[in-house]
Amino acid sequence: MGQGTHFLSVKRSHGLGNVFMLIPVLDSLSEKGYQIHLVTDERWISTLRVLRPEYLINTNCHPETIDLDLITSSKRPGAHRIEEYATILGVDVPTGTLKLTIPPEWQAEFLPWQGAIGFAPQAGHPSRQWPDVYSLELAAALLESPLVLLGTDHQPALPCNFDSRGKLQLNQLMGLLSLLRVLICMDSGIVHLGTALNIRTVCIFGGIDPRFRTLENQPVVAMQADLDCCPCNKRETCNERYDCMKVLSPQHVLLAVSNLPSHGRRSIHRIRAC
Repeated sequence: MGQGTHFLSVKRSHGLGNVFMLIPVLDSLSEKGYQIHLVTDERWISTLRVLRPEYLINTNCHPETIDLDLITSSKRPGAHRIEEYATILGVDVPTGTLKLTIPPEWQAEFLPWQGAIGFAPQAGHPSRQWPDVYSLELAAALLESPLVLLGTDHQPALPCNFDSRGKLQLNQLMGLLSLLRVLICMDSGIVHLGTALNIRTVCIFGGIDPRFRTLENQPVVAMQADLDCCPCNKRETCNERYDCMKVLSPQHVLLAVSNLPSHGRRSIHRIRAC
C-alpha cells in the first residue's frame, strides 16, 4: 500500500468471524485517515453500518478492491488471522483488540435472559463440530443456569430455556450475546462476537491452534485435545475421524465453566485422552 493512498477497498464475505477479525485492521487504518470500503455479505451490512458508521459498507466491488476471500481461500493457518490480514494489506499489526458497543435497543427484547449461559453447538466444518451426544449432555446439565441456544442451525435438538437458533438477525444476536454471563461455543464465528463483547467464553477447538484465532488479552478459555496430531492446522491426517473433537467431554467443559478466571486473559487448556 503506497504512502499516498487514502482509500482502501477490501472484500471479506466468507465467514462472519473473519469479518470481525478484519475490523481491528480496518479500524487502525481508519484512525490513520484512510477511507474504508468493506464489501461483505448483505445479511450483515445493516448491523455493521451501525457498528462502524464511518465505513462505506456494501456488496459492490471496485476495480481496486482487495479480495481477501480469494487471497486466503487456500491459506493454512500459520498466524493469527488479524496478523495475516495486516500482512496482506501491508500495514502494521494493530495492538488493540476489537471492542464493540451495542445499542440498548438491540438488547431490549432479550433482557429476561440477562446473566444466562449461551451455548452455540454449531461449527462450519466437521473438524470443528462436537458430537451431538456431547451437546445433549452439556445442555441437559446447564438447564438451571438458565441456558440459551445460539446459532443458525436448528439441529441437533437440545433441551434449553430459550432456543434462538435460526430466529435472529445479526443485530439481535449481538444484543442477546451482550447480556450473557458465559458463552460456550465451538471454533466458529460466534467466538469472535463473544470476545469482542467482552463475554467470558469457553471455546472448544478442533485442529486449529487457538493462538491463531484468539488473543492473549481476550476473556476466553480455549480447550483443545492433547494429541500428537493436534493442532494440525488443516493438515489433517485422521481420515476425517476428528478424534480431537471427541477427547473434550461435557465434563471438561462444565469444569472450565465452574472455574472461569475473573481476569480477562486467554488461557489454553490441553486435554489428554482418557
